[in-house]
Amino acid sequence: MRAIDGISELPRVKLTAITLLILELNSLIDSKQLDDVTVDEAYMWIRNGTIIQSLAERAKGHAHFDHYNADGPYRDFPEFYHERMMQMYNAYSGDHGRKWGVENLGLCLLLAWTNELIQQGSGWYPNET
Repeated sequence: MRAIDGISELPRVKLTAITLLILELNSLIDSKQLDDVTVDEAYMWIRNGTIIQSLAERAKGHAHFDHYNADGPYRDFPEFYHERMMQMYNAYSGDHGRKWGVENLGLCLLLAWTNELIQQGSGWYPNET
């Protein structure tokens, strides 16, 4: 119940931005276009703060990340997202198999951790529209 309450308290813009990202990740997983992205590569993107940029480069023609670029409606989201994903990395790296059942696909790790950010429902900036 606390997780549901947390979701309802998330700023609408942040919830929209993160659920759009989940849809893109899901689409990429289904297309199998980026099945070669390993968990280690996803970890590298997290450490480097380049998750969305790397996905956009690798997924050209298969997914769209324009709404997160400098001209997009969610241009401030990548900084927030990378910061939160780095916190996930610091807390859970190496534990992805046991905790989320992810062993192979880096996109599955990103999807699981992005979903976890929603479940945690904390740390979202309250002032952004």
